[in-house]
Amino acid sequence: MEFDFLGIPVIDGHIHFASPEHMGDILKIMDAVPFTKVNLVSVPFPGTLNQNAALIYFKALAPDKVYLSGGLDYSQVLVDKVQPGQDWGTIDWTAVDAEAMSTTLARQIDVLKWMGFDGLKLIEGKPTFRKQVPIPLDAPHYEGLWAALERHDMPVIFHVADPEEDWDEAHASPWAKERGWFYGDGTFPTKEALYAEVDHVLARHPTLKLVLAHFYFLSADLGRAAAFLDRHPSVCFDLTPGNEMISNFTRNYDSAKRFFIDYGDRLVYGTDIATWGLSRPEGMEHALGTAWAVRMYLEKDTFFEPPEALVNWREPDLTGFRGFGLPPDVLARIYHGNFERLFGETPAALNRDAAIGELARMASQIDRLSSGEDHGNPAREVLRALQGM
Repeated sequence: MEFDFLGIPVIDGHIHFASPEHMGDILKIMDAVPFTKVNLVSVPFPGTLNQNAALIYFKALAPDKVYLSGGLDYSQVLVDKVQPGQDWGTIDWTAVDAEAMSTTLARQIDVLKWMGFDGLKLIEGKPTFRKQVPIPLDAPHYEGLWAALERHDMPVIFHVADPEEDWDEAHASPWAKERGWFYGDGTFPTKEALYAEVDHVLARHPTLKLVLAHFYFLSADLGRAAAFLDRHPSVCFDLTPGNEMISNFTRNYDSAKRFFIDYGDRLVYGTDIATWGLSRPEGMEHALGTAWAVRMYLEKDTFFEPPEALVNWREPDLTGFRGFGLPPDVLARIYHGNFERLFGETPAALNRDAAIGELARMASQIDRLSSGEDHGNPAREVLRALQGM
């Protein structure tokens, strides 16, 4: 697996960074691919609120290398409705006041912007998360969030839905089922319901800068993908690969290549590398293999096999993938130009005083919600590190 590609600058717009201990691994990946910069993303997590503390740590040490897309903190929304260690799926969400939640989330965007975060990451459209927090994306509870994002002109890396096969038991992959990503039992929202909610949000907030992850799971329906982008000029798709994405592009090769050329200013490179995967022996091989495979199908006009680490990408009806060999000007937009248009040519500066204040708040909240499980207190650890710098 050789990284023999054009020397165009590349920004990875979608890397999950959960722990400062893996900063060295991310820097190693950046050198190998290479990436000029990366966008680190955070998602909500009951035990530690989110991964915002880890993101702050990375930016404090390498401010020119990283953009930050923070995650929301639902503990501020739930206030006294959640007990230590309580699963969010057992909470009575109907008791959450819509106006209060809307106001709270809007303030969180203000704080993220003040600290020097560049964007927001939302996983609220993934069916498993939606089952835990059963509030529609277009509900009044989120109205303040959308308005604040629009007011700050803050871009959003937004996961909505999943591959359509995951709602069909006959076609859902064993890999997805093992991870609890089969949604056809009637307890999850449908893919079309999630798409309708996004349409409603964009109708009310047409200038939202959404980057819909994983090609919005429309790689098998390029006509619909084109129509969606035509209707929503502020929206982009990122190219973080689900297992099905490159296979679908290979099956519809000519149409897919034409799409990438026609919509080259609406696509953002990304890998979805996650630092929790780097704890496994094969983690680095999987991360580098993902980065390699995405660049291969964009840059090389040839057939290629996915690396061995990407075993779940291998579809039985395909002997391999076929790359597009896109023109250099299109590649430049996908690799860095479109991301820079949305997030800025340079990352925002970290406001250390604001970050220290937020880390102190988070540390106290994590202590309050501790259930005895050993999640540690990453906010306090990063707080001490920043105070010692």
